[in-house]
Amino acid sequence: MENPPADAPLILPEPKSVRWGDGFLPWERAEFKIGKDGVPVGEFLSVEFADMPQEAHDISISEVGIKIRAGSGRGAKLALQTLRQIGMQSGGRGFRFAEISDAPDLEVRGFMLDISRCKVPKLGELSRLVDMLALFKYNRLELYMEHTFAFEGHEIVWAGASPLSPAAVRKLGEICAVAGVELVPNMNGLGHMERWLRYPEYRYLAESEAPFVDPLGTVRKYPTTLYPDGRALDFMDSLYAQLLPNFEGENFNIGGDEPWELGMGRSRARCEAEGGKYGVYIAHMLGLRERAAKYGKKVCFWADVLMQSPEYSELLPCDMTPILWGYYLDHPYEEQCSYMKGLGRDFLVAPGTSTWNSFGSRWDCAFKNIQTACGCAKKHGARGMILTQWGDGGNHQPWCAMYPAIAAAAACAWGAAPAEERVCDALDRFVFIDASGEFSRALCALGRADPVQKLFCFYHKMFFAPPADAEKLAAECGFDFGAIEGAADFAFALSENSSPRCRDAEICRAEVSLGVQMIKWAMRKARGDFAADSREQRKSLKLIAAQYEDLWLERAAVGGLAESAGRIRALRPDLFS
Repeated sequence: MENPPADAPLILPEPKSVRWGDGFLPWERAEFKIGKDGVPVGEFLSVEFADMPQEAHDISISEVGIKIRAGSGRGAKLALQTLRQIGMQSGGRGFRFAEISDAPDLEVRGFMLDISRCKVPKLGELSRLVDMLALFKYNRLELYMEHTFAFEGHEIVWAGASPLSPAAVRKLGEICAVAGVELVPNMNGLGHMERWLRYPEYRYLAESEAPFVDPLGTVRKYPTTLYPDGRALDFMDSLYAQLLPNFEGENFNIGGDEPWELGMGRSRARCEAEGGKYGVYIAHMLGLRERAAKYGKKVCFWADVLMQSPEYSELLPCDMTPILWGYYLDHPYEEQCSYMKGLGRDFLVAPGTSTWNSFGSRWDCAFKNIQTACGCAKKHGARGMILTQWGDGGNHQPWCAMYPAIAAAAACAWGAAPAEERVCDALDRFVFIDASGEFSRALCALGRADPVQKLFCFYHKMFFAPPADAEKLAAECGFDFGAIEGAADFAFALSENSSPRCRDAEICRAEVSLGVQMIKWAMRKARGDFAADSREQRKSLKLIAAQYEDLWLERAAVGGLAESAGRIRALRPDLFS
């Protein structure tokens, strides 16, 4: 931006070029509507399509009106989001004169939402999420579904989970299409199949029968991985036949991550005969690709197994797009992206919001992880970025805790990495409508309450630990419990001093308050109330459980609530009998 005036509107992601003028286009000459196709139309607004990249666009705001020049309807929709942001800051003066030229660095700018770990948002909440994604210029929304689509004939799997119906998916797809966001299905077809394999009716598909300890140290009571044979492929094909026709776009994430038991059970002999599990894995993924192609889909897949033996990449056709995912500060994005660039094939990167297994987030980890992933993606020619929002452990994090990462990743994928202050300003102006500028900072502060920057927040582990484990964890961690509690109190104070005016303002503030209460409950436990025996702890736990259930139902369907809240209730079952 060339010497912007002090009161110049904020735009996130930051445009490639902006020249602000001194005058203003009055509101009566700046009004426009959104056509059925999502492209803006109006008496004083014109759209011209030109020979330029599809998402590139120029905006001219002058005394005669607004002119948009774009490479396609997609580019015009993106220009609309810039105009929305300017309009939200214009007050009574109208739109400031401007000349804006913009285009994204990364072609794919996606967000993946886990709706399989207990929480299935209501359609209205998903619609509002789509609106926010469009505002920050995302162009893809992936829904991660294990058992939360209403497959006919498989009611036993999704009963009580409040799955999305085919009609709901199609309705959401229509909302996404108008907003310029592709709705993409994401369903595993190898690992993470425990929601199916726990039932005897599907056990014939399992790689292994016995309980096992996964690489995270968790004892898995049920199998999680399909035995990769023709029957498994036929089974997935039967699910695809119901699922995929409800999605209009061409993309489909077939999963493929973390097939923990592969080569340990029924496929052991085959894997040993073929010199390892990777050839067996590749054959199965090719089978999934072939079946997805029947429904007109191009596939992408999680690349963690492939990166263990990347030479197998040569066996995959170029229309299969690997997704390099990693959520920690030390993830080797540079090495992995460089390797993919050397192969000359398309690939995506997938950082994370780092909200899962927390009551807030691990914000510093998420912000740095996003910057690293997007930076390496641009350096080595990736097609794009998918920001992931997982729900591991029961989806106990506040819904709004993911918003800072959404805004930051949007900016990093589009252009220059933003300062945290810019992320917060954008959220407070466009999402929370908070004139105080405090609520987004409350979320960032809540995300700094815990010193752990990896998979589990300390306070999350402490909250759910059995008494003996909690005592050991408290003795060995070396953390300052008072500092963690103080950081949570600071986040609460920021939230209480904020003044958001968004439609869900009170819900957002209540979510922060509940996160703080859960952190403080865990810290009292860390100080010695390991069995939650004190009157204060018992009373607090009952209040936490009640508030948790009430807030859940504000945004999500009832399915999965009993499982998620059950982890809280299980800490003291006698209190809830």
